[in-house]
Amino acid sequence: MSTEINRLSELAKEDPKRRFFSIAHLITPERMYAAFLRLRKDASAGVDGVNYEEYEKDAARNIRELHRRLKAGKYQAQPLRRVYIPKENGKQRPISIPALEDKLVQKVAVEILNAIYEQDFLDCSYGFRPERGAHQALDEVGRVVCTRPTGWILEIDITAYFDTIVREQLMEMIEKRISDDSVLRLIRKWIQVGVIEEGRLLLSETGTGQGQPISPILANIYLHYVLDEWFEEVVKPRLKGEAHEIRFADDAILCFEHKEDAEKVKEALSKRFGKFGLALHAEKTRLVEFGRNAERNAKGQGKKPATVDFLGFTYICARSRKGKFTVHVKTIGKRLRRGLKAIAEWCKQHRHEPVAEQQKILNAKLRGHYQYYGRPTNYRSIRQFYQRVRRIWKEWLSRRTRGRWLTWERYDKILRQHPLLLPRIMHPWQGAGSIA
Repeated sequence: MSTEINRLSELAKEDPKRRFFSIAHLITPERMYAAFLRLRKDASAGVDGVNYEEYEKDAARNIRELHRRLKAGKYQAQPLRRVYIPKENGKQRPISIPALEDKLVQKVAVEILNAIYEQDFLDCSYGFRPERGAHQALDEVGRVVCTRPTGWILEIDITAYFDTIVREQLMEMIEKRISDDSVLRLIRKWIQVGVIEEGRLLLSETGTGQGQPISPILANIYLHYVLDEWFEEVVKPRLKGEAHEIRFADDAILCFEHKEDAEKVKEALSKRFGKFGLALHAEKTRLVEFGRNAERNAKGQGKKPATVDFLGFTYICARSRKGKFTVHVKTIGKRLRRGLKAIAEWCKQHRHEPVAEQQKILNAKLRGHYQYYGRPTNYRSIRQFYQRVRRIWKEWLSRRTRGRWLTWERYDKILRQHPLLLPRIMHPWQGAGSIA
């Protein structure tokens, strides 16, 4: 991080109420070029059709020209290109793809905003923040459930969060820290730009355009004020017992000592969100008894304790080998099936490629799966994934043999020459009380 950006962080930390009037000059050609080098070379092009390879041919001149337009006030954000990706429930999630030059400017803006807002964001927030990630959030869940008096968990699901953020309220929040009109105009352009879908320009009154580099930090700023700060400063002092929040972007769980507190907050949360254009998903937002007492109570009734879903994992009350209460995890069934479906589709499309090339890509996909889901106590799930991938690959290799079905004996020979990556736990135990 540059000296200027470091200084920005220091000033923001010194005075939580300081407003920054002159930061647009930090969007320099040098920072934009550095942002260009960090872009994915295989990323989809925006509505202008310009991809990385084409822009790279004369990147330095292109970026100088882009910077000139920014300084002259002639820069115009281009509409986003709308695509859809499948969701676990069979529906589709809209993703907005910005033009390459918009990505460059946004990435530098994110660097500047991070320097300021990292001093404001609370420890309960883990998503899309420097040096923070999902696995730290998972570890914190385990620490809270196992070492704090946790009896109830409220799973929060916000309906279409990125699409329902109220822009004017978002801008009011940003203006608490940012007073540079040039930067504020840029942010307004990006969130109001509209999307191109089937050749038509669609404009909306709300949302930030999920898929833009700027969207995650804007979404974090919104929930910082709507949820995090409110929960910490207004809600917690009024509760009878302890309460903790763990949030990753728009996925969050609230842990409570007492059911009475949890029910009170659930009701208040719905009203709080309503003031900011947000709504809790009625079916996915649920309050469950979870923790050492929940395990004991369920056992007394001859039932299994309830489970909690968060960040792709199902959390289960369990006992360690020494008989102490702990929390185990396993991959959510829908996530497992979605991953296997993607593997099968890839094998189908690439079944005629050389076996060595297929092995290389499949091992990269397995490695990525293990890197996320390879947590202690989840070995059974990742082994199940590995075994199913083996079967899927055999099935699609068989379909290219023109009637000669690939026997397991012949397939074993292929695997000896081109082995698939064995399942492994990638995340070590974090010590007593942390989630597995």
